[in-house]
Amino acid sequence: MNTATLVRNPASPVEFGLRALLQRLLQRGVAASAAPASRPLHRGETAWITRPHGRTVTCERGTLWLTFDNEPLDLILEAGQSYCCTHASKLGIHALAEARVSVA
Repeated sequence: MNTATLVRNPASPVEFGLRALLQRLLQRGVAASAAPASRPLHRGETAWITRPHGRTVTCERGTLWLTFDNEPLDLILEAGQSYCCTHASKLGIHALAEARVSVA
């Protein structure tokens, strides 16, 4: 199984700018208490999971940016990669490219 790319405390201006952009995009995201088992996400679309702890997010296609509210942890998932959530904070799943995500 592939693992996610971990991004902690962006250091470069580009990473900082991407984090700021993501935060703005997440504020406009689609709120959901539970994500469907598998669904497409269009580029720029965001889905929310309010209680992600213990759930596994899998990027079936495309590129996803995962970010937890009030946590310094961001993850980038490429097609075929998964992440088992260890945080209870609300999770934003943002499509950096056309994607398909599943949450179990």
